Amino acid sequence: MKHPNTQTLLAYWHSRRHDEPAPQRADIAPEDLGSLLSNLFLLRRMDQGHHVFRLAGTGLCRMHQREFRDQNFLTLWHGHDRVHVSALLEGALSTPAPASLVTQAVSLDGEQTDVEIALLPLRGPEGWLDRVLGLYQPLIPRPANSRPIVRHRLQSLHPAQCPAPDFSAFTAPSYEAVGLKVANDS
Repeated sequence: MKHPNTQTLLAYWHSRRHDEPAPQRADIAPEDLGSLLSNLFLLRRMDQGHHVFRLAGTGLCRMHQREFRDQNFLTLWHGHDRVHVSALLEGALSTPAPASLVTQAVSLDGEQTDVEIALLPLRGPEGWLDRVLGLYQPLIPRPANSRPIVRHRLQSLHPAQCPAPDFSAFTAPSYEAVGLKVANDS
């Protein structure tokens, strides 16, 4: 994740985890993210093919010149790109760990802007990993009078990485250290 805003959101997400794999949706306070709000979005996973916008910041809506609430995030891509973005979302939720992508946003008049999108898993009110906190961060600012974004072309994917385990499967635990006996001990 390259952009400083993306790194800020990632650090905030980590700080809200409270030793859990992912924070609760209720642990995310919009007032903590004031400078990022216009490009933030929140998705809810309905099923593998439907990750619906629950919230979308004004910057994201302004770039596309439309409202996103209750729209499927995956409709921003077509064909193989859509399949890859769906897999990226599913991987972030099942790992759970942050994922990101860089996409080329293309406007109605053909202007192209690279956008970094961060996808950070969240637990919903029932405790399920079914929410995604996202940031739609243009890598270069667009002029205010730009035409709306009408399609996206996937540039790169950065899948969720499993956290480093706290143990090694190839090192036997030391039972003697905790006073336990194992088979064949006399």
